[in-house]
Amino acid sequence: MNGALQGRQRGAIRRGLRRLGVAAVLLALPALLAPAGWPGASSARAEDAQATRRTPTLRNEVHAKLADVQQAAEVGDFATAERLLAALQAEFSGKRALNSYELANVHNFYAYIYYSQQKHPEAIRAYENVLAQPGLPGAMETGTRYSLAQLYVATGDWKRAAAMLESWFGIAEEPAPEAWMLLAQTNYQIGEYERALGNIDKGMAEARRRGMAPKENWYLLARMISYDKGDLRRTASVLEVLARQWPRKDYFVQLSAIHGELKDEPRQLAAMEVAYLAGWLDDERELVNMAYLYLGADMPWKAARVLEKGLEAGKVEAGAKNLELIGIALRQARENRHAIVYLERAAALAGDAEMWARLANLQLDEDASEQAVEAARKALAMGGGRRPDHTQVVLGMALYNLGRYDEARAAFTEAGRDPRSEQVATQWLHFLQTEIARAAQLAQEL
Repeated sequence: MNGALQGRQRGAIRRGLRRLGVAAVLLALPALLAPAGWPGASSARAEDAQATRRTPTLRNEVHAKLADVQQAAEVGDFATAERLLAALQAEFSGKRALNSYELANVHNFYAYIYYSQQKHPEAIRAYENVLAQPGLPGAMETGTRYSLAQLYVATGDWKRAAAMLESWFGIAEEPAPEAWMLLAQTNYQIGEYERALGNIDKGMAEARRRGMAPKENWYLLARMISYDKGDLRRTASVLEVLARQWPRKDYFVQLSAIHGELKDEPRQLAAMEVAYLAGWLDDERELVNMAYLYLGADMPWKAARVLEKGLEAGKVEAGAKNLELIGIALRQARENRHAIVYLERAAALAGDAEMWARLANLQLDEDASEQAVEAARKALAMGGGRRPDHTQVVLGMALYNLGRYDEARAAFTEAGRDPRSEQVATQWLHFLQTEIARAAQLAQEL
């Protein structure tokens, strides 16, 4: 029974983690509101003023033409924006050729135009052309590297995304928590689980330093990486935070499953019970898991009630296995007469010899000898179950209780053919012979 439960629990967490998989925790790529490093941004100018690198100037006439490009791009007229950029490049050639900073701005606008049209490969090439220019202002290089890393993520080029982000961290000042999460995400995708978890920790620490509460999807990312890494204790810790701060069914069910894998049965039960009492367990598999957990914790009455309520609500199918499980739980709770009702239904549905044999034994215990005889004979007609000899003994005892001595003798004789029941059968045959003789003597005396 415990093996079945563990299998169900492992399946539950794997399904849950895949259902709330990478797509649920990927950090959204923010829209590029302006080309990276465009000199119209005051923050960029302020950073550039502090830079020690030598950057060529942006000529006024080039700036004016780039402003026209920006105006067209901002209203979504990308065809005009591209045409203006091409004309700009054609106009400034030879001795008037664009310098590296001007070229960087041209490629930066191309990147913005392509990105805005979801042309990611073209946007990537444009941003790579930006970085190829010497003497970039610090703000432009920083913004371009981050935008390029995001595009690598968007196209699934995880190794280049990780490398670009690492280079960005080398020049960025006070990276935001989201940047650490993006780096962790790329680490995870290339199998660097330990680095990914370390970067998640750094991002959360930075968020707290800024007075921000860590976000739910950061914990989702940490949960997935911890589980795939095989760190079940950290997975449990992350799920405990998720369950406490964002209480919902999936987190408690998965937390229960993880505690099950850690062999921590009390916590496994506690987490699942919270979900059950909250009314979140709404399908048969979950309710059966709950019943197994109660049985494992020696709470058979609760196990039976979970399943009975599930039957009443139409959430648990009235199949042989479920009915038998209710019967087993009730028997463990010493509610034998109640258990017999379910076990009879289960045996009738299953047509299983072992089920009928167990039922016959229980009915004999409850002095329901007529029913025990019927169940035992059904079992024997199907082969007798795992121990046909034992079923014959039960049949003989029930027949004896009914005073049907000749039939009882036949049952005990058959049971004695098996070495495992030979001794008890012989004892019963001797006892039965004595009873028959005693009854005959009493009859003569009367």
